[in-house]
Amino acid sequence: MIKIDTSPVRYFSQLGEKAFFEWALEIPCVESIEGGFLHIRSKRISEPDLRDRIAIMHRYQLPMIELQRFCNATNAHWFKAEGMYWHKSVFGEPKRA
Repeated sequence: MIKIDTSPVRYFSQLGEKAFFEWALEIPCVESIEGGFLHIRSKRISEPDLRDRIAIMHRYQLPMIELQRFCNATNAHWFKAEGMYWHKSVFGEPKRA
């Protein structure tokens, strides 16, 4: 089980906090939320689940570097694409020759 810390999230209202946790729990790979941590079932998650994880972490400004662990041979072609809005936050600056 993988834990993602949600403590860096800054909620601006009770409805904002509610929306975050409702959204997170709708992502199929999220098993539960306990003690401020999202519990993810496995390192191998589907493309839609990973895209939703990227979106929620980007939207709520969570440290996205934690998403690197979900990169694998199946998703690397789109997940590591340098033109994607999350690339720098997840993988750092592109390497230049």
